[in-house]
Amino acid sequence: MRQLIQFRMAVLLGMLLTANIAAWGESGILVVHLRDVQRRPIAGVQIGVEGDGGSSITGDDGKARIPLAKQSKEKSWVSLQILKSPPGKDFAMVSPWDYRAVVPPFENESENYVEVVVVQRGDRAALESGTVLVAAAEQINKANAPKMTSRQPPQEDTREHLDAVARLYGLSPSDLDAAIRAWGEKTTDPYEAGLAALYQRNYPTASMRLGESLQRREAMLAMDQKAVADAASFLGQSLYAEGKYRESARAYQRLLQLRPNDPVVLCNLGVSLTDAGAYADAEPPLQRALQIDESNLGRGNPLVANDLKNLGELLWNKGDYAGAESFLRRALQIDEEAYGPNSPELATAFESLGEVLQDRLDYRGAEKLLRRALEINVGAFGKDHPQVAASMNNLGQLLQSEGDYRDAEPLFEGALAISEKARGSDHPNVATCLNNLAVLLEEKGEYGRAELLLRRALAIEEKSLGPDHPNTASALSNLASLLQAKGNYADAEPLFRRALSIRQNVFGPDHPDTAEGMNNLALLLNAMGNYAAADPLFRQSLASVEKSLGPDHPKTATALNNLALVLKGEGHYADAEPLYQEALAVREKTAGPDHPATAQVLYNLAALFQAEKHYADAEPLLRRALAIDERALGPDNPMTKQIKTTLETFTQKGFAQRTER
Repeated sequence: MRQLIQFRMAVLLGMLLTANIAAWGESGILVVHLRDVQRRPIAGVQIGVEGDGGSSITGDDGKARIPLAKQSKEKSWVSLQILKSPPGKDFAMVSPWDYRAVVPPFENESENYVEVVVVQRGDRAALESGTVLVAAAEQINKANAPKMTSRQPPQEDTREHLDAVARLYGLSPSDLDAAIRAWGEKTTDPYEAGLAALYQRNYPTASMRLGESLQRREAMLAMDQKAVADAASFLGQSLYAEGKYRESARAYQRLLQLRPNDPVVLCNLGVSLTDAGAYADAEPPLQRALQIDESNLGRGNPLVANDLKNLGELLWNKGDYAGAESFLRRALQIDEEAYGPNSPELATAFESLGEVLQDRLDYRGAEKLLRRALEINVGAFGKDHPQVAASMNNLGQLLQSEGDYRDAEPLFEGALAISEKARGSDHPNVATCLNNLAVLLEEKGEYGRAELLLRRALAIEEKSLGPDHPNTASALSNLASLLQAKGNYADAEPLFRRALSIRQNVFGPDHPDTAEGMNNLALLLNAMGNYAAADPLFRQSLASVEKSLGPDHPKTATALNNLALVLKGEGHYADAEPLYQEALAVREKTAGPDHPATAQVLYNLAALFQAEKHYADAEPLLRRALAIDERALGPDNPMTKQIKTTLETFTQKGFAQRTER
């Protein structure tokens, strides 16, 4: 799963209003000034406040006075709608771009009003208006933001969102796309340049210009808090897309100061912190978002389901698989009731839960959910849609984990073909598909073909996301692992070192991904026999995961196991054994006594006993490991076969040595 980040957009494709009377401040009244992009007043437009608020019609001066609901106070947020245009007109709201406005003070002051800008739908002159293009870019960028956490989140289809916004303004998608790109090249305003770069997924430029805009707007905070909030929001989105999760979290923390009870901001902050590895800091904002949405929307609202998915993803990262499953099952029930049995939203919930079940070794339950998700997405989008490719990848990875390479391979190949057709050959989704297929081929021993795919995936990640992105680090690590499997240690080492450097710079020293990078390099050095260099890296990796994840996390068990591995290689058997025993205890506690991960530690501990010639202690461990993998993975799984071969060889060798004595 890697599922997700939940950036939510208010879906209010409405319009605006004002009244025929003077715009005097008055308690409980929102004063609106309605203008066109040339700042001329527009009369006869009915505009209202969504929810319990009222509506009014603009007068000749473009002003309207809208009654507010009793709970609407000064500085609270309201959502505006155009309810009716004058005869022969069809207006769309341009500003505020997200239809949300802060209620100004009710005192009778000249600036205590909300300005609304509208445009006639289908007016091609809008393509020349910077005001319209800013609003269009803001809306498209907001829609393009990832909607939920995911272990391998599919990229959103920007064309669908471009089409939707173009329809809103009655324009051609191709014309709007060309206008935004041309405007982005000539604008000198840092916010506008940042929006245009974000629209084109040029994240480094977007982050630089939006950061500059945020600094400028902070200086003008007293005049326009919403401008500061918008800059912080899009900056957070761009930094997240760059893989700069800690910096993204800081942008959202600034935004939260301006919107302290906004569940969207809380979710974005929590998800950024989750991916930054700051799990303890991520939980409070995610819990707060859930509480607010449950209170305001009810426990059965789909947005509540998204909150539950984010918390489930956080718990999955923390190694609390039972807790993650509980949250995701609640989310699944809400989505099923809200959307029906054949909705894409339900398919997403199936996949999230299915991947957690996979980690809990419930392969039958996971496969049922993932196959149902694939079926739903094919029915909803057609067989050639990128979302179908994502579902095929998820199912393929499950089958691969079970050792079913025959059925997994065509799924990976099909997902790759769909992604190349839908996204083009250089899209990050294509890199994901190449990586999945290559890992499978590597496990099958087809190193030559796998290497070609991994090198292509790395080139795509470097070109599309940059040389310092976490996804690039993963691509480097995957290629290095293949080269290591081929025995090409000299070429693998610089790739592992570069991947580790990226992760240290992006995540810091105590993030689980940094620990993984140290672990990968140490495993290579250990395979090269360079135990002196491997030992401190394994120790650093263990200290990092214990600090970030705690002593009982599965990744802590892996780090303990690997440190024991190098100690065994150095001949320090007495020091290695307690680490293996501790790793075994953690595995049995987290994964259970019958999980293949537990079997792996049993296998390694048996190898240690064999090296010490403690055959009576080693043999029952190997037999237990074999029994686990035969039940969990089947007799034809490569790991099962390896343990069986080792046991047969070991039994013969051990019997011979006992006979000699």
